[in-house]
Amino acid sequence: MTQVVIRQSGGANIISIPKVILRTLALDTGSALDLSIKDNKIILTPIKENLTLEAVLEGSPKSALKLTEEDLQWLNRPSIGKEI
Repeated sequence: MTQVVIRQSGGANIISIPKVILRTLALDTGSALDLSIKDNKIILTPIKENLTLEAVLEGSPKSALKLTEEDLQWLNRPSIGKEI
C-alpha cells in the first residue's frame, strides 16, 4: 500500500500519484479518472476512451490530411500480389 498526503495548491486540495502507479495503470498527466466513494473509501478508476479514427483525426489540421505525391504514387501503383 502506498501512502499519500493531501496538500493545498492555490484553492484546491490535491494528492500526488506515484509514478510507479501511473506506469502500472498506463496513465499520464491529463488522464481522466472517475472519482467515487464506497464504504467510506475514495476510489479512482481510469476512464478509457474508445477512440475512433474520426475522433483521433478530428483535431488534426486539414493540411496534415492531404495526400502527398508519395501517397498518390503508392495508390496508383498496380498490384503485384494478391492485395485486392
